[in-house]
Amino acid sequence: MKSITSFEFGQTFDVTSRDELEEYLRAIWKAHYSYEVETSPSQTEENANRQGILRFDGNTARARNFIGFIQSEYESIEIYPKIFREVNMEKHMMLKHLFYWFDYCRKWRFPFTDVNLSDLQDIDLPDLILNLIANQLYGVVSTNPISLYQNMEEAMLKPKGSLNFGRYISSSMVNGNFHLLQCDHQPMEYDNRLNRTIKYVARLLLSKSRFAETCQKLEDIIFILDEVEDQVCNTSFLDHIPISPFYQEYQTTIGLCRMVLEQHVYNHHYEHSKHWSLLLPMEYVFEDFIAGFLEKHFSADWEVKYQKSDLYLTDEKVFQMQHDIFLVYKKDRSIRIIVDTKYKLRGNFKEDKKKGIAQNDLYQMTSYTFRRGCSNVLLLYPNQSDEIEQDDRFHISSGLYYNHKIAVVAAEIPFWSRKGHQNIEGLLLRTLRSLLYNFAGTQIVDA
Repeated sequence: MKSITSFEFGQTFDVTSRDELEEYLRAIWKAHYSYEVETSPSQTEENANRQGILRFDGNTARARNFIGFIQSEYESIEIYPKIFREVNMEKHMMLKHLFYWFDYCRKWRFPFTDVNLSDLQDIDLPDLILNLIANQLYGVVSTNPISLYQNMEEAMLKPKGSLNFGRYISSSMVNGNFHLLQCDHQPMEYDNRLNRTIKYVARLLLSKSRFAETCQKLEDIIFILDEVEDQVCNTSFLDHIPISPFYQEYQTTIGLCRMVLEQHVYNHHYEHSKHWSLLLPMEYVFEDFIAGFLEKHFSADWEVKYQKSDLYLTDEKVFQMQHDIFLVYKKDRSIRIIVDTKYKLRGNFKEDKKKGIAQNDLYQMTSYTFRRGCSNVLLLYPNQSDEIEQDDRFHISSGLYYNHKIAVVAAEIPFWSRKGHQNIEGLLLRTLRSLLYNFAGTQIVDA
């Protein structure tokens, strides 16, 4: 199998079987990412079957805006963020940044922030993900096995739970089995849908792993769950599972199982499929990371409203607005900030009058502030080097009200560092505190 390392919008690379790989990517796109592009009834079948993960040109391909990996029969393709494209950074350092970002993301729960990658520098991204998931699953099922209440409908000689008179009349009485009571009850069962899903996920991952330590850990999970029935599972098995506080670590386990199942394209013999992937749109990772960071470190003074979409741009309730992040200062609710995350590399933006800000972005934010009755916009961009550039400021005066102005701040924030992800936390905290302080004035002493 050929190993390929690439970056978002990086160099083209050769693929062995374009048709097979492209068909698989179309299936992934349709199942999980088709919402990325607005469709219309007049859209052609060709456009409807498109995919936005790789761009093909003959037998070469180029990554677009997804990070992660794609594994086929012939290639193992790893795609890293474009912010590392011009940086000479070792793979294990890039991976540590990824896991640091994921720790703040709410949509993708990876409990791997503190993992030591120094012993696994020669392992590729797919096997690393498998190893980390296997360790998490094994740690849970081996130390805290879970039994759950299962809904059961049984014919019994003695009553148990509640009697189902409708079923008793239709199933017992009409057949002359007056002695059989139709009961509904909820026994505690170790063979429950959560454990069945964990076992199924372990089998899926075992069929993909090439790392001996990971295979052994997955086999141990299957052995521990030997009494659990083998069943092909999907994400619906994980819906509405009541987890008591005693089993809170299973919340992360459910998230990991859901992530594995959602990233697969199913068939009746899926364990033998030659393709699998983990693909994440980097724009959402950046946005979710910032929202999670603000929520953790600034929620004492600010209401952090993520993906707020409670208003329409027009009075006729069309053109619904959706901000990345909306901040309201708790001590003075008139201080509100629309935060828009922009996962863009602006190049040498200091020599540009517009400072690398897209005009459409500014139009959009202006309309949002007008509708919100808000005067503050904060555009956040990832840093392009370890030297964080000074933020840039614009003011938009209202043509209706003489003293009303919109303040727009475009700022780089520390999102990565050549020195390692551990250097980001404190610097990002100080950067965001300074930006919010400038909007709120002297009222904030410590965020």
